[in-house]
Amino acid sequence: MTLEMAILLLAVAIIGIVLTGKYLRKRRALRIVCIVLLSLIALALSCYIGLTLIFIDAVQNQPPAL
Repeated sequence: MTLEMAILLLAVAIIGIVLTGKYLRKRRALRIVCIVLLSLIALALSCYIGLTLIFIDAVQNQPPAL
């Protein structure tokens, strides 16, 4: 997965959380399940993006080979 795709999916998950809270007010159980699922997806994508940025920084700042 590319970094751009991960950022796009993270944005979709966050928008999904907001829209779920807005449109599923009457169906409490479904709303909770959707928010939990989308939150876990957003957490996983955030970790993926963070680790990718750390690895990119490590590659760019590695010491010169002797």
